[in-house]
Amino acid sequence: MESLTNTIESVLVRILKPFLDPLHGFMDQLPPSMWRISVCLFLLLGALWTLFLSRESVFRGCKTQSKWADLRIWVCVLIVPYLLIYLIF
Repeated sequence: MESLTNTIESVLVRILKPFLDPLHGFMDQLPPSMWRISVCLFLLLGALWTLFLSRESVFRGCKTQSKWADLRIWVCVLIVPYLLIYLIF
């Protein structure tokens, strides 16, 4: 198992390093509080994006179109614990 992990890591590092090094360089200049705010904004933008999805695309293939089956609401509800974790810790 360790050899598989080492192989995957060596391949992924070689592929992703040129793309992620500039991002790491930029993020290293920011204070950790900005990292936290960035993650929270990213999560909030994802939740807001789901609210703009059309009702037809959300309920496609669903037999009941009740509020309990509305995935837009569930996404917003499920993001709250993640936001709390990033804001508190």
